[in-house]
Amino acid sequence: MKDLYAQGDLLIERVNDTCARAAPPAAECSVVLAEGELTGHNHTIFGKIAFFRDDGLARDIPGGLYIGHMKIDAPSARVVHQEHAAIDLPTGTYRVRRQRELDPEDARIVAD
Repeated sequence: MKDLYAQGDLLIERVNDTCARAAPPAAECSVVLAEGELTGHNHTIFGKIAFFRDDGLARDIPGGLYIGHMKIDAPSARVVHQEHAAIDLPTGTYRVRRQRELDPEDARIVAD
C-alpha cells in the first residue's frame, strides 16, 4: 500500500524516487500547492523541497487534477492550510493532486 496524505481537497501520494526528475533544492523554500478560489486560503509546503511537473508521470490522473511532484530533501517538510491541521511529510518523492468530490448520483456498488 502506498503512503497517502490528505488535506482538504489535496491528496499527496508517496511515489518511488526513481521517477524524480528534479534536482534537489539548495535551500529551504515554500511552494503554494493549491489556492482556494473563494476563500483565498492556500495549501503551502515549507522545507527543503524541489517542485516539478511531469505530465507523463500523471497519465493515470483525470485531467485537471494533477498539480505536480515534489522531492523532499530533508528529514521532513510541512504542508499547512489555514483551515486544516498541518501535515509533516518525511523525506521522499510525492505526487500531488486535487481530490474530486463524488456526486452521489455517480456512486455505485461493484460486486465481484
